Order: sequence, then C-alpha cells, then structure tokens
Amino acid sequence: MNNKQVDILLSVYNPNEEYLIKQLISLNNQTYPNLKLYIFDDCIKKRCNLDLFEKYITNFSYEVLPYCEENLNYMGAFEKLVQRSDGEYIAFCDQDDIWMDDKVEKCVAYMNEKNIDLVVTDKQIIDENDNVTCSSVRKHSNKNYDNWNTYDDITKYNIFVTYAVGMSIIMKASFAKKSLPFSKYTGHDKWVLACTSTEGKVGYLNLPLVQYRRHGKNVSGVLVGIETKEDYINQRIMPDLKMIEDFKQKYPNHKDLNEIEKFANARRTGNIKTLFKLRYLAPDIAKFDIVTALLPKKLFSFMVKIAQKIS
Repeated sequence: MNNKQVDILLSVYNPNEEYLIKQLISLNNQTYPNLKLYIFDDCIKKRCNLDLFEKYITNFSYEVLPYCEENLNYMGAFEKLVQRSDGEYIAFCDQDDIWMDDKVEKCVAYMNEKNIDLVVTDKQIIDENDNVTCSSVRKHSNKNYDNWNTYDDITKYNIFVTYAVGMSIIMKASFAKKSLPFSKYTGHDKWVLACTSTEGKVGYLNLPLVQYRRHGKNVSGVLVGIETKEDYINQRIMPDLKMIEDFKQKYPNHKDLNEIEKFANARRTGNIKTLFKLRYLAPDIAKFDIVTALLPKKLFSFMVKIAQKIS
C-alpha cells in the first residue's frame, strides 16, 4: 500500500451535530494508515463544538485552522484548506455525508494503478435518517456527468455541469495547489476537476465509496432562489461566464475554449441556434435555456414556481 499522507479537508458551517458525528466516525474508521484532518469553520456567528473532533477523531491527528473575521463561502473555505495542506494527497470532505471505511485506501490504490492525478468515486444517496435511497448513482443515472470513464477528456463538459461533487474527489495535492486561486464563481469541485483534467489525468472509480446526504438543506439546486428570467441570468448564467473568464486567464490556449465561450454566450443572449448546435456540451442546460429563450417573462416565472414545488 502507498502510505503517503492523505489530508482530509473538512469545511464546516453551523453543522447538524448528529450528521457531523457520523461523518467524523466514518473518517476515523478509514483503513488507510496515514491521514491528517484539517478543519475550517466558516460560520462566524455560531462556531462548531471543537470537543467533537477530540472525541471522535482518535486514530490520526487533526488541526483546526484559525478563524477568519469574515465569511469566505465554501469555495474560499476549501481554498484556505488546500493552502494549509502539506500531504501528498487531498480528500475534500463535507460536514454531513458518510464515507465507506475503505474509501481513501481504494482511491489511492486506484490512482497509483491508473497513474492519474485525481479520482472520482461513485456514490450512494441517503436521506436525513441514513436510509439509502439510491445504492449507486452511476448505476441508476443516464446522465453524462455520472457515466464518464478514466482518461476521458471531460473539461469542456465539466465547465457547465459538475462532473463530481467534492466529497467524491481525492487528488494529488500538487494538482490541487496548481488550481489555486479557485474561481470565486463556481464550486471548488468543478474548478479543481476542470484544472486537473486540463493539466493532468483524471479517473472514475466505479465503486460507491461515499454516501451523499440529501436532506433539503444541501447547497445545490438549479432553481433555488430563482423567480424571474433576470434572476436566472444573473444568478446562474453570469457566474458561469465569469468562471469561464477565470478559466481563460489560466488556460488562454485551451483547445476547447472557443467552443466553451460560444455556448456560454449563447446562454446569455438566448441564441437558440447556437444552443441547439452545441447542446452536447450540456444537454439539460441547453434544453432549459432554449425553453427560457422562448417563454415570455411571466410564463417563465409561473413554470419555475411549478418546477420548484415538484422538486
């Protein structure tokens, strides 16, 4: 077994203690022999109970990073954690999920076997009571972002749709640090995957090694906070354009940049022809944006309300 240090980077923000304890227990039970946990608390008004880490992390060391006087948001929190990390590998960790005991061990072994720089694992879905509602996302999904393979060139697709949630990623620390600074306009997971798939090799381990908790308060959802067309453009499309500008500054000669920019600008302007032509980049987004371009503003708002109630 490769015994190089794996740093688990945990960002917390006013966590549900019951969920956090279960996550910590799953970390403490990891079979990989060389781990260190770094914790950053980004909630200024209500700090996490530090006694939990002393009680439940007993098999390896941990370090709580100094508090900041202002909120960094989750991208900034993970950026700070990556900066502090000094191990060979990095594993991103959220506060309310559960890891299988051999997650780290199997991921590191797979990375070495395939000579890759970042690995993503399949995941199970659990509810607020730990009931497994999906035993394998990959097995039950027909979406491209759940069905890619090791060595695939996924960068231009991942720019628009996240091909891995953070808690399913383990990567070489050197590539995580190459990704700094993170773009402020997208998640740390999408950003490190885009950068690493550009500069290195990424892989998919077809084993559900994490349990992703869905309990209604996850920081996700395409239509969360959206009421009007303007909301959708300002909160979903414009941040993507700004993220793409950050990506362009970092990789001005990327082979797919022209394609990426054309699709992104078509989303902003409602260019149905280009959206349809480049729909393979993000089929669901293209369909939604084409419908959005065709719908009157009032009807768009009505349809959004219905979709939010259904979801």
